[in-house]
Amino acid sequence: MMQPHRGALVAQAIARRLAEAMTEQQISANALARASGVNRQVIANVLNGTVWPDMLTVVDLEGALDVKLWPDHLEWKIPAPGESPESGVSDLQEAPE
Repeated sequence: MMQPHRGALVAQAIARRLAEAMTEQQISANALARASGVNRQVIANVLNGTVWPDMLTVVDLEGALDVKLWPDHLEWKIPAPGESPESGVSDLQEAPE
């Protein structure tokens, strides 16, 4: 079994929150691209999980949407390398946004 990768978990949480914010605000990827300066294809790739957004992309998207996308990942119970998954991976399914 692969150990969870902190970066991948954060990227997944950002993508989920981005999708939620876009739905809540009824904003399309094209409109968000115009408002944020982030390329529409980059937004689509983040939403699809094919890329991990860099900090500048996250900041630009947060500014355009006026929402926090970066999760409070330090509160997650992510097992350290070598620890068993039972030590907290299940908590990630309900990780706070």
